[in-house]
Amino acid sequence: MQQLSVWVGKNVLGINYEITIGFNGSGDTTSNYIVHFIIAVMSLIIMVIWSIIDFKRQNYDKVLLYFRAFIRYYVASILFVYGFGKVIPLQFSELNNFDLIKTFGDQSPMGLMWNFMEYSDTYTRFSGFAEVIAGALLLFRKTVVFGAIVVIGVMFNVFMMNMSYDIPGKLYSGLITMMGLFLLSPDIKRILNFFILNKTVYPKTILPYFSNSKYQKTVLIFKVLFIGFLIYNNLGGAIKNQEKWGKKAPKPALYGIYEVEEFIQNNDTLPPLATDSIRWKRIIVDKWYSGIQTMDEKIIRFKEETDTISKTLKLTSNTDSTDVMSFYFKQKDSLFYFETIYKGDTLKIKTEKKPREDFLLINRGFHWISERPFNR
Repeated sequence: MQQLSVWVGKNVLGINYEITIGFNGSGDTTSNYIVHFIIAVMSLIIMVIWSIIDFKRQNYDKVLLYFRAFIRYYVASILFVYGFGKVIPLQFSELNNFDLIKTFGDQSPMGLMWNFMEYSDTYTRFSGFAEVIAGALLLFRKTVVFGAIVVIGVMFNVFMMNMSYDIPGKLYSGLITMMGLFLLSPDIKRILNFFILNKTVYPKTILPYFSNSKYQKTVLIFKVLFIGFLIYNNLGGAIKNQEKWGKKAPKPALYGIYEVEEFIQNNDTLPPLATDSIRWKRIIVDKWYSGIQTMDEKIIRFKEETDTISKTLKLTSNTDSTDVMSFYFKQKDSLFYFETIYKGDTLKIKTEKKPREDFLLINRGFHWISERPFNR
């Protein structure tokens, strides 16, 4: 479909820029929009042909019954994936050291929302349980209506966050929201009668998928196995991956933020001028990548390797594997001293490690009682 989207984009829609394909974390690429366009056109064509060929059929109640079951289980599966990824904080893990030093105005809208979620495990888990509960309600036909209402509420909120914070998941969250509306649509009249029109609503008859009892038992066994798989695969996977991607993932030996107090290049001490692109302001060592921040606020990312026995820190450029800085370091209380020869220059750097707890965002915490708003 992605290969087809490139052809359709260039030859049908007249798109003259390069259409990228492949997964890169965005669900709102040009290719994604074209794929949805192709599916809509194909569906329309198939609908017309099918209607002409089978025009004598009075209804498709049986097909609708099975199709609704497919959509229920599909949406439930997706909500379990995203829900358990929040109940066990993986999708939103924790504020990294780069988040703490970045100015508010330099954050992207998506980065701002991501940090908002990462700050509070409580709210992240709350949103995760909402998704898991919505998915669980869809697994049983007696609770589908309630489940569909919850799905619409939860996923429309996700859709609006994606729309409001420029998060590239607008198409998919919108699609899941529409699936919730589809599941609710047969019962909209009953819902209006009950909640709005104050009319009597009678219990809905739920017919079995099959009249044969053997088939019914087979379906029940399959359902139990499928639900067990969903829970094991998502909850078990989230717990397991917490040590790989979550807060329990190992931290580098020098994990932290190092404020540069003194920067000596070739025996010349460089003053901390805000416009200087050579003097360093901070060294940041984090889980997934590390970096150097210069005085002009530019951040250069590196891959970090620390040897605590030989007291060496190796920083390799993310963009050029031949660009390597190898430091010898020593520690005295909270002070760290780094020395290296880099591109012919001798560098001697004195830093002080800044504890994460020094940041107001980290140390403020939660208070049941607040005599006055603490809004900074």
